[in-house]
Amino acid sequence: MTASPQRDPAQSPKYSDIVAAAQALFGEIGYEKTGIREIADRAHISLGTIYAYFPDGKSGVLSAALNERVERLVDYVAQTDKTEPLDMFLDRVRRLNTEIVRDSFLRRLFTDQERVTEPRLRERGIEIVKTFSDLAVGELESLTAQGLADCRDPEAIEMLLRVANAGWISAHHAGAPIVEHERLLDALLDSVAALIRIPPTARSRRVRP
Repeated sequence: MTASPQRDPAQSPKYSDIVAAAQALFGEIGYEKTGIREIADRAHISLGTIYAYFPDGKSGVLSAALNERVERLVDYVAQTDKTEPLDMFLDRVRRLNTEIVRDSFLRRLFTDQERVTEPRLRERGIEIVKTFSDLAVGELESLTAQGLADCRDPEAIEMLLRVANAGWISAHHAGAPIVEHERLLDALLDSVAALIRIPPTARSRRVRP
């Protein structure tokens, strides 16, 4: 008699309910105030069920919640409808920053890492932010190398985009008077585009043999 293949726990509805509950609570009240019992209550399951799926408890649940949400974020950011390489980059930046502002779980991931005391989770959050930053820098370098942009300092541009978004989130959280986030992004991306976009006439001179 052959043993039936074990089902991937991540495909279980209960697993998904636990992850969704953790994402919601972490976004609403933060890592420190989120406990296993609160996650169980939000997911409408028992504590025993949570530990059956996540033997290491709270840190394991939130690590899974983080990974699942970032996977969806990557898929969303990649779904640009632009066709020009530079416009595709700028649209991906817009989609990333808009989603970070919209989703409270992502806001905490990208802006509140210092408040997470669990070393493994904090390091994972820092790693994810660095990955997105490195991707942006790499894309700007690639566009410049192909003659599709003229970005003299990709790291500075990436930091400008990241810090501006984080600053808006902090100001919003503090109740400071601010413009709508969409207006900020419009101004920011228009400025970056004007700074690094190569005029068509200059581009044609660059590619001329």
